[in-house]
Order: sequence, then C-alpha cells, then structure tokens
Amino acid sequence: MAMWTWLRGMAARRRAHSRSGSGSVDSSAWNPSGWWWCLDHGRAENPPDAPGHRRLGPYGSASDAENWRQGLDRRNEEWDEADRRWAGDR
Repeated sequence: MAMWTWLRGMAARRRAHSRSGSGSVDSSAWNPSGWWWCLDHGRAENPPDAPGHRRLGPYGSASDAENWRQGLDRRNEEWDEADRRWAGDR
C-alpha cells in the first residue's frame, strides 16, 4: 500500500513540474555528471548533446564511454560462459 501512495505522489509532482514549464524528459536532468557515448555523433560527450534514447551511459570517463563496445562484448562473453557452465551442470 505504501508503494502505491509513493508512486501516486511522484506522478502528481511530475505532472505539476511539467505544467510549470520547467519539466524535461531528457534524462541528463537526473544525472548531470559522467560521460555518455552519443549514438548520433559517434563520440564521447560531457555534457550529453543528444536525448537519452540516443546515448549510452553515463560512464566514469571519456575513455570508458569511447570503449563501450568492448565492455559490452566482454560482458556478453562472461554471460555466455556462465550459460555454458550452467548448462553443463544440468
């Protein structure tokens, strides 16, 4: 019950904020620090220069943002290996 009350309150505050003209759907308003990889410009940016659905991050550094694909590949390899181990245990 408390969760629903909290969610209703958050939604009401968000609607009031949007009506005041200061609302923004850009997720940079929620976390203004860090580096992002911009899918539109193909570069690391701080602050981001694209809407949230067109960027990846935030990352701790420009280098981490620039190497996002290597991190993704490494994580996928780790998950694939975990899947193989799990399947072998069955």
